[in-house]
Amino acid sequence: MFFSIKFKILISIALIMTLTAGANIYFTHRDVGQAMLSSQREAAEKMLAYVRLNTEDEYRSLLRAKMEMTLEKRGQLKEAALLALSVLKSFNKFEEETGKTGAEKWIQTIPFKNIHYLLLNRETRVMATSSPRFTSKIFQTLTDVKGRNLAGTMAWDKISARGDYAVVNLGEKQILTYFVPFPTWQCTLATILDINDIEAEAEKKLARIITSLEASARELVMIKGGYAFMFTGKKTFIISPPEALAQGLAEGVNTQTGHPILADMMTAATQNPEKNKEDQKLIHISSLDPQQEEMATSISYFKPLDWYIGVTVPVREIQRPARDLVIRQSTLIAVMLALGLLIIGFMVSRIASPLRALAAHAKKLPNQDFTAESGTAVSIQERVLRSRDEVGELARSFGFMESELRKNISNLVEITAARERIQGELNVAREIQMGIIPKTFPTFPDHNQFDLFATIKPAKEVGGDLYDFFLLDPDHVCFTLGDVSDKGVPAALFMVITRTLIKTTAEHERSPARIMSRINTILEADNPRAMFVTLIIGVLNIRTGALTYSSGGHNHPILVEKNGSINYKTDKSGPMVGVIADFDYREISVDLLPGDGFFLYTDGVTEAMDKEQHLFSDGKLLETVQNGPLDRLEATIENVMEKVVDHAGDAPQSDDIAMLMIRYNG
Repeated sequence: MFFSIKFKILISIALIMTLTAGANIYFTHRDVGQAMLSSQREAAEKMLAYVRLNTEDEYRSLLRAKMEMTLEKRGQLKEAALLALSVLKSFNKFEEETGKTGAEKWIQTIPFKNIHYLLLNRETRVMATSSPRFTSKIFQTLTDVKGRNLAGTMAWDKISARGDYAVVNLGEKQILTYFVPFPTWQCTLATILDINDIEAEAEKKLARIITSLEASARELVMIKGGYAFMFTGKKTFIISPPEALAQGLAEGVNTQTGHPILADMMTAATQNPEKNKEDQKLIHISSLDPQQEEMATSISYFKPLDWYIGVTVPVREIQRPARDLVIRQSTLIAVMLALGLLIIGFMVSRIASPLRALAAHAKKLPNQDFTAESGTAVSIQERVLRSRDEVGELARSFGFMESELRKNISNLVEITAARERIQGELNVAREIQMGIIPKTFPTFPDHNQFDLFATIKPAKEVGGDLYDFFLLDPDHVCFTLGDVSDKGVPAALFMVITRTLIKTTAEHERSPARIMSRINTILEADNPRAMFVTLIIGVLNIRTGALTYSSGGHNHPILVEKNGSINYKTDKSGPMVGVIADFDYREISVDLLPGDGFFLYTDGVTEAMDKEQHLFSDGKLLETVQNGPLDRLEATIENVMEKVVDHAGDAPQSDDIAMLMIRYNG
């Protein structure tokens, strides 16, 4: 089951669908979650910007109101001072001491309730005051909000004729003062007005701003678990988070950075909003949160009041819609996967059923007799012939294959029978060919004046190499070795003809050259396939050791002398036999000493190739003969044959091999 096409198709499709669904779910969760987080941050930033603009507008309104009230107070002080100066000038008509005394009494009893007056002498000590609070001791220590010491800076000769204002914190009260010089008596006149009502009004407006911000803060949070907050630069909460979270926010450490959470928020809020926009989107986990929940915070800084306004929401809640979407997608994909597998399983079963029928039929084929007529191929086609798809085409092809297989097997049986007959005939031909070649050694046991040994190894059943030897008379032995230009049956027939011509011609001729010339003329005259033979014919006088031979285009023979000298005989007699008509071959003579040998071979020895197409070569043959055993001719030839076989290795034999060696003993 697990190896069936149906199972593999179902597993493959299920795997593809699962991987696709997994990738879709993963990227949806990642991208939608990030998009939701970014969207929440952008919404929070917009809401914070909106709150900031409202706060700035309210704050500017507060400043304007405060400024208007301050200017009004200033006007009142200046107007009162000018009025008082006009009164002081009226005392100039009296003597100086009398005028000063009258002026002091007037200032002490001046009728204005809200405005107090001071008259300071040249040492800026109090000469007269409408309020017992302002004594010389107190005035000498007063500094305004700018840090100026009033006793030193408000002397009559140090202020301009236009006068000067100063705001002084006197206990829990804040007062506005106006100083103007009175050069006639070298003194300074000061008018004083309590401005606590201005600060009180500003505090009321500030409280209304905070109330408005608290209402806006509730609107900022639209996600479960989120909250808005506001704190000052001194880390004092103006709008506190929920009580359960306040301590974690105020005292907790951000485990992401190792810094206090509020410090990270202040740093993020005061960054350049253009260059560090991402830093204003703070992700933190409070060290005091037992659940270690990841929180996302958007923070804004209102510098005029040193306020930090922020919104914090759980990242988990921001990403909840993404998780819900993934769950819905997963459920839908699971349902679609189940339905898809059911549909695909049904379709695959429809496809696999005829395939199983074909497979079952294929298992029965080895037991069928393909040499007999059978209607099985037709029956298997009829079972699936109704299918118009690829399976039906496969069934028809299967039936066609079976029909053709029957025809081919029938033809193969006939061809095999014919080949067996031909092979039998070739085997008979090989037996006949090998039978006409002398194989008994020593062939002439009564003639110990010489030794002779030869071997042949055809590349096919029959070959074109030949050797032969026979006595011409009691004192002369004739030997020959040749190589026909082709292989197989034609070469074997040509070899038999050549051997027969040699033997019949040698009955009338004793000269190897004339024997070869005669054979050449006969072969060339009736040779429609233009075949030829490379041939050596030699005649040895077994009494004297005189050797005469003729070589018709054959490989150079090797002279093996008893003294150890081994060389190729490179003399030439003429071309290949059967090529040029009426050619007179030259005879070559060699005088053998007792113990000298004469080694003949065909090109199947020197041209034997290994798998890399490397030849055995003439040089290697000469080296093999020289280093091999020379005491027995059979051992010498067998050693050469062994080296040739080792060189060829697993490479097939490419040519016939024949070798012959004769040695004169004296």
